[in-house]
Amino acid sequence: MKLTALFTLGLAAPALALAASPAVPTLPASAVHPGQKAVVRTVFAGDSVETFDAEIVGVLPGGRAEGDLILARATSPRVERTGVAQGMSGSPVYVDGRLIGALSSGWAFSREPVFGITPIAEMLAVLDEPESPIHDGTAGPVGVDPGPGARARFREFRWALEDTTAPPAEPARDARRALLPLPLVVSGANPAILGPLRELFEPEGFAVVPGGRDRTPSAQRPSLEPGDAVAVDILRGDLNLSALGTVTYRDGDRVLLFGHPFFQSGEVRLPLSTARISTVLASVNTSFKLGTPGTPVGTATQDRRSAVAGRLGSSPKLLPLRVTVRGAGPRDQHFAFETVEDRSLLAQLVSVAALNSLLESGGTGVMQTLRWSLAIWKEGRVLRVGDVAAGENPLADVAATLGTPVRFLAGNPYERFHADSLVVELETRPGRAQSTLRSVSLARPSVRPGGVARIRAVLERWRGERRTVTLDVPVPDELPDGRYVLSVSGGLEFDRFLAARLPARFRTVSFEDAWTRLALARHSNMLHAGIWARAPEVSVDGEDLPELPNSALAILASGQQAGDRARRGDWALMQEVTRSMEDVVRGEVVLELVVDRLAP
Repeated sequence: MKLTALFTLGLAAPALALAASPAVPTLPASAVHPGQKAVVRTVFAGDSVETFDAEIVGVLPGGRAEGDLILARATSPRVERTGVAQGMSGSPVYVDGRLIGALSSGWAFSREPVFGITPIAEMLAVLDEPESPIHDGTAGPVGVDPGPGARARFREFRWALEDTTAPPAEPARDARRALLPLPLVVSGANPAILGPLRELFEPEGFAVVPGGRDRTPSAQRPSLEPGDAVAVDILRGDLNLSALGTVTYRDGDRVLLFGHPFFQSGEVRLPLSTARISTVLASVNTSFKLGTPGTPVGTATQDRRSAVAGRLGSSPKLLPLRVTVRGAGPRDQHFAFETVEDRSLLAQLVSVAALNSLLESGGTGVMQTLRWSLAIWKEGRVLRVGDVAAGENPLADVAATLGTPVRFLAGNPYERFHADSLVVELETRPGRAQSTLRSVSLARPSVRPGGVARIRAVLERWRGERRTVTLDVPVPDELPDGRYVLSVSGGLEFDRFLAARLPARFRTVSFEDAWTRLALARHSNMLHAGIWARAPEVSVDGEDLPELPNSALAILASGQQAGDRARRGDWALMQEVTRSMEDVVRGEVVLELVVDRLAP
């Protein structure tokens, strides 16, 4: 998983060459030996950098992939009492006044305050990593695309290039190092949202902790120096998420942080801010810092194995996200956020922001109906998707589905996804507005071509009465005599029925194709009826071509074309009728329809 965002950046190639001449004296790992005394700089409270003493234990040599690891033991009573704390990642370590690296590792339940140090030479190499000359001022993602197994799906929609046999991509782990988790400071969160946040971030090496908002105005221009607390902002606004760490090194406007990766995403654009530490909370497991992010001061530009590199100055532009909640109170309530535009996290951040807004508005009833809509603005166009949820826990249903269109588009294999803004609207009302399809019957068993098949569908409301709904389905004039399949169902069931017979309609073959088809996605509060015939259909580059002659089939669906760009189906949807309902409709019934020119 990765966090990535773009912004306006003017980088000059000569500046990168400065990495060869460090701003402070350094000592290589080869010159470090057991028994040497060390000093570590970090913040225990407020924004004042303090020191604690340590002693070198030894060096664990590693290969090119993992690098060396210097081991040290804290000897200061303060750290002996609390242990090495999460949030100390990046704290610079000095031997004889020379920088040897950054505190980066610790071990839970350790009986001694032993910690690992990433050698400074490996960290300085990150400053030599090339950076793209990005000038568009956007917050779009950079870096490697997620693997095929990690690509998202939206209901029945798939990408044509998707490898469905590939296992989900697993994040890289380095058990030998036992990297210190970064405290993810959360402020403005409803208590009910902390569980989903932990499920999302803790497997990725973060420790979700409570935080606050910095209301203290800075008397001087904020900056960052070695040993200072630093925050990497993920979400800002009515809900704030920021990861806390420590600055290791500074040379002019360039800084190195953490001594380990954020997500090891490669080239990134992430907002850097100052931070104030409230306290170090001692724990038998692993101690951690509690703090508050402060003023934006720059941008993280590299997220590599040995360090995160950044540049002080301008902060990246983030993606605006607005949420409106209706029905939870006497007035509409509005929330505003800014989020990093990460391929993997963006969808979850959208869902978390929306769910937190709903909870903060008071929309927490279990027996309620939730209607959601998501508008994605991109280059003057807007894509609108939405649905209705009703059940035992509609909040969980909405949280699970609201962000999936964003994940689907962000994970596309065709082009970089960048949105201008996102707008979420949520409407809640009491009661479980859900109906189940119990039975379906035809007014007449046979119908003439050009006639109407009248359907009577019996729906049973949740803890309510049964009612009969009538649907008139026109029978096409050109339909020959014979027996046909007639399906009646709710919107989601109809899509599954359709995807099983005409899968190419759900295999999007380009970003534009996905944008168009997502806008036509069926809603759960719809009652659908369709007439199906055994007939070939071909979808070519996103265009559906039913009932083609055999000569055209031989050309368009030939064995010379691979994948789903030209896929053949054995069914054709001859007619479809949709009726909007007040309730979410569940259930599916399949009948036989007889078309007979001699029918009355």
